[in-house]
Amino acid sequence: MNTISQADVDKALSDSQLIRQLREEVAAAKQSLATHRREVDLQLGIAAQIHRSLLPKPIRHPRIDVDIRYLPMDAVGGDYCQVRFPDQSNCYITICDVEGHGVGPSLLAAWVSSEVRRFIMDRLSPVEIVRSLNRFIFDYFQEAHLLLSFMAARIDLENRTLTFSGGGHPAAFLLRSDGGAVHALRSQNMLIGVEEDCLYGEPEHTHSLASGDRLLFYTDGITDASDRHGRQLGQGRLSEIAVAALSVDAFSMADRILDDVATYRHGPPTDDVTLIVVETK
Repeated sequence: MNTISQADVDKALSDSQLIRQLREEVAAAKQSLATHRREVDLQLGIAAQIHRSLLPKPIRHPRIDVDIRYLPMDAVGGDYCQVRFPDQSNCYITICDVEGHGVGPSLLAAWVSSEVRRFIMDRLSPVEIVRSLNRFIFDYFQEAHLLLSFMAARIDLENRTLTFSGGGHPAAFLLRSDGGAVHALRSQNMLIGVEEDCLYGEPEHTHSLASGDRLLFYTDGITDASDRHGRQLGQGRLSEIAVAALSVDAFSMADRILDDVATYRHGPPTDDVTLIVVETK
């Protein structure tokens, strides 16, 4: 007959106490982690709210209509855009995509929004905005390897002209009102922040505009959308979708385009999406 010694009893009690202590420590750690997660979620929510507050609202103007869609992949994204009228004759449209996701790119996008607003109110030309933005990013964020694509456009409402300059940003589209021609407005310059001077030979271009012409500005979260075979949508397919969407008014066009992109895409979005639709009157 086996007998239980006092040593065995003491060891069992000790093990039981250790197990209870470990369970209490695990419970405390879970509670601490839950509290930390709530704090992080709160801060991310505030960051997302601030980021969204910087984005423009749809604009109905006697000479121009502008509609905007912004769909971040995470709570905070690295896309940014703005639409501003520094005077009665000019409308500036800028769009930016900071590489990466999360708080860092979102903070940089917020700074870009503030700085570019100053450039616009100083009435710099699009190429001067690109040059000034690149100089700052290169000087202050070179070691952080924070790069961004950017495009600045100025629409002269009196003379109906578009002047634009891009730094490594996806080509915008100029869709003529007769539905016949689509002009790709390709970035003339390299990504912002790569080199001290990002400008190339012809860093800025101007196009005439007619009543009813539409412009499409977007980030590569749209063109990088892939189907089930891994084939990206690309700029060619996007231009076809845009032309087909000319049948609806400017304030329905963005939703039509994004619906077609979502139909093409297999799975959830893998990047932030920003889309701007402009129609001249």
